Amino acid sequence: MDNTHKKKRAVDKATAFTKWCGKDLKYPALLFLLMAFSSLIMFQDYLLGDQLMIFNDIGSDTWQQYIMNYTAIVNDIRDGSFSLWDFSNGLGVNLFNFNLFDPFLMLLYGLGVILGPAHMLMYLNVIQIIKMLMAGLVFYWFLSQFSFSPRAKLAASYAYGFSGFLLVWGQHYQFGTAVLYLPLLLLFCEKFIQKKKGRGFFPVMVFLCGIYSVYFTYMCLAATGLYLLFGILMVDDLTLAQRVRRFLLGCGEILLGVGMSLVVFLPMAEVLLNVSSRLDSQGTGFLQWLQQCFTPYHTKVYDSMIKHLFSSNLQNGFGLAKGPQSYAMNYYEDPIFFCSVLAVFLSVQFLFVLRKTQMKKRAKTVLYSAAVLIFIGVVFPVGGTVFNYFTKPTQRYTFVLIPFFLMAMAWMWDYLRKGGMLCLTLILAVTVLMGWAYLEGWKQAGFAEYKRNILILAVTGTVLAVCLVLLNFVHKQAVRQGLMAVLALALLVNVASEGAANFQARVTMKKTDTPAELMEQEMAKYEADRKSDDKETKYRAEMNKPQDFFREMYRADLGQCLEYLEQKDQSFYRVEKDYISGTVAMDASAQGYNGISSYNSVMNGYVKEFVETFCQELFFADQNHYTFWNNVEENRLAAFLGIRYLLSGQETPQEGWKLLDRVGSLYIHENEAQAGTAHFYTDAVTEESVKALCSEENRDELLESVIALPQEGEGSEKEVLKSGGNSEAENKTVKSSEDDPAYEITDLEEVSDIESVVSEQDRQVMEASEIILDAPEKDAYITGTVHAEADGYGVFMIPYEKGWNLTVDGKETELLRGDIGFLACRLPEGDHSLELKFEAPGLKAGAAGSAVFWVLFAVTRAVSQWKRYKLKVKSK
Repeated sequence: MDNTHKKKRAVDKATAFTKWCGKDLKYPALLFLLMAFSSLIMFQDYLLGDQLMIFNDIGSDTWQQYIMNYTAIVNDIRDGSFSLWDFSNGLGVNLFNFNLFDPFLMLLYGLGVILGPAHMLMYLNVIQIIKMLMAGLVFYWFLSQFSFSPRAKLAASYAYGFSGFLLVWGQHYQFGTAVLYLPLLLLFCEKFIQKKKGRGFFPVMVFLCGIYSVYFTYMCLAATGLYLLFGILMVDDLTLAQRVRRFLLGCGEILLGVGMSLVVFLPMAEVLLNVSSRLDSQGTGFLQWLQQCFTPYHTKVYDSMIKHLFSSNLQNGFGLAKGPQSYAMNYYEDPIFFCSVLAVFLSVQFLFVLRKTQMKKRAKTVLYSAAVLIFIGVVFPVGGTVFNYFTKPTQRYTFVLIPFFLMAMAWMWDYLRKGGMLCLTLILAVTVLMGWAYLEGWKQAGFAEYKRNILILAVTGTVLAVCLVLLNFVHKQAVRQGLMAVLALALLVNVASEGAANFQARVTMKKTDTPAELMEQEMAKYEADRKSDDKETKYRAEMNKPQDFFREMYRADLGQCLEYLEQKDQSFYRVEKDYISGTVAMDASAQGYNGISSYNSVMNGYVKEFVETFCQELFFADQNHYTFWNNVEENRLAAFLGIRYLLSGQETPQEGWKLLDRVGSLYIHENEAQAGTAHFYTDAVTEESVKALCSEENRDELLESVIALPQEGEGSEKEVLKSGGNSEAENKTVKSSEDDPAYEITDLEEVSDIESVVSEQDRQVMEASEIILDAPEKDAYITGTVHAEADGYGVFMIPYEKGWNLTVDGKETELLRGDIGFLACRLPEGDHSLELKFEAPGLKAGAAGSAVFWVLFAVTRAVSQWKRYKLKVKSK
């Protein structure tokens, strides 16, 4: 009896599993095998060759930023010093800047911890391909919620797994995960709409998305909310009140999931919305904003939109094409729509044949309304604006449209399989448009790889068009099945060719360095090719450039230099280099020292303003990079920022530096100026005053002499500014209160030099005073001491950000914003101890909120289960 019961349970479990996967495991298995085989062909140079999916061309973020961030996290975990603040990334960064809880990145971190940071890079290729395979399987699971045939789901899921957005934006490693999470959200949303088993996990999926990325969660949930609305409108036999109630309950499930994720979602939102200036609004009025939303794009954008329906690789050339670049923005920022040429043909046909189907009028109206909404959102900036937090429009949101294009394709696949008729005029129109797009792409294509892809796309696209025309005239079932098979084969080749083109003719990191003894010879060949008059030879030189990344990044003598400095100096200082080894700006993150150089797309807005005001020379190429290796002569600026030591390959130091020692083949130079990561001041001026007074000639002296503080309402919450020096300087400092308005230095004729602001006595006080910060064991906790000859101000070379707390002699002390971008405070005369602690803002409140919402989730699921149990009992 027991054995029979166990067998029955085993059968029930197997049946449930097959139902969960769409009733038949054969097609999901076939999908997996097709995608795995295709990946082996598409990415053979990455899986079997010497290339890594780490790019240094138009996708240079992967090389120049992301892998360095990941390496820093792994290094800190390995040596037990991990904290939520990291000083190896520029002047310091809140680690909630990054997608810490992306499951694929967590897998990468785990490999790095076990194998070492250099070795983890070898697995990026595999992880990226796993992401594509999972995206295809997840989309198949989503389509299984509908009545599509297995073959239709197979075709659409294959196209989704290798869709343009996943292969293009997926190169920005964490971005691609949104393409996987979206169909999962839609899946559980559909289960909720249809009241299917498993709908209770809808908030859990929202939670997983919420802890992944605020930015992409917003886009995914906006799309899911619209899907929920249109899905409920299509349900039959519901009253208006029932539809409203079900929609509100669905919104409640979404909000419940967001609440469950608050422990991560809230700290990430704090960084994105309150620290970074990336999402600053334009400050326009509502009517003006509305006008901007519906003002057509430049014609180049529409040109890109049309071409990107047929390929993601007709315009970019990765900056290396022979022809003029005519895309709207760049390879990544252009709209990404590609999910096979067949999807274009069949999505257009869907809108035509929908009106003739037996579908109910309400459903048709809802679907046409959704199509109109998509069209308006794409054609006008309103879509890019709404999906970008109602700020300036971007095209990053376009991944939310791809599932719906492919759903239409799957529906049309079954429509054709059952003998449905198509509009020949639309087939001709799409074919002509396709021909124009490929002809334009051919003219611009710089390399044989791009031309080969365009040729394959054109041939397969033509085959698709011919098959669709023939299906209109052929009625014999065997012949129709043969044509459908040709459609499937052309689809596979079409998608695989386009997918491979995204990774061909790229400047990539190699798995192995060029042998040291061959570097000179190979570099000579590279330099000769780089100066060639033939553009293709010139640009292929970059792809074949000899590499010493691993040898330079992990050189032993650099680690020995850092150990030497740690033994010599136990205070908190910064180190920089006068050369670059692995990256333009991010070497410190991988090599484990505290510098100031960084590449941060969501840079602290206050730090950015500081650099714009005082030292624009630190910006490199754009305002997301700041570097010191090309500004070594600025030793006084280096001293202000806390750069005490310089690593160099040159024995003779630059002016302002002195030779300290040699370790291996590196020389350690010490700053001749008094460098510190904290400074004491007696006098303060307003930020507006210092901006007006600052010039290239007096910048260093100004930074060394006075602290700039915001007036009340501009960054300080109370009456915070008054003279800390003697009465002689009092009328030259700031007092910020309503009774005694701040005196601002705005007339440069009135104030001709710094001496007129700071007295000699104040200078003597500052020279005799000192703030020393100790080297932190963990970057989120810093101790130090103060010796102040008079009341004054301290400024710490730590970016101003909520989350830092200061205690002086054990008493909590208010932190101010000093010199536009840094932490500052008032300090009384005397000797003091201080502590600076960082707790990610929003973390405690988020944890408390998450706990409440998880309890609410558990209660609602228990109540739901109890109700189902009671109904089951009554039915018996």
